[in-house]
Amino acid sequence: MVRYDHGKIIPLTTPITSACYRTSCLILLRTMGTSLIAHAETTAELPIDIDANIKKTVDLRAVIVPNSWGGIGIQHTGSNGPSATMLHQLDVIWK
Repeated sequence: MVRYDHGKIIPLTTPITSACYRTSCLILLRTMGTSLIAHAETTAELPIDIDANIKKTVDLRAVIVPNSWGGIGIQHTGSNGPSATMLHQLDVIWK
């Protein structure tokens, strides 16, 4: 996870190489106090010869500064074909 601050990328967690953003991907994000917690996984079969360091499931936690305005956004960069992104479901719960 990273934070963008006036064009600068600030790492919030240690980088992890993952294949979790494949078809049948599930991404859950939540905040708990001063933590941003992310869980991402795929049910897709990975190639047998894939590097063992590439994970199907990722769990990340980063320290954040909570705010009261929140929100969600999705940025589409115009990719198409095999690299296109398709959202099948998006749930936002604000408590």
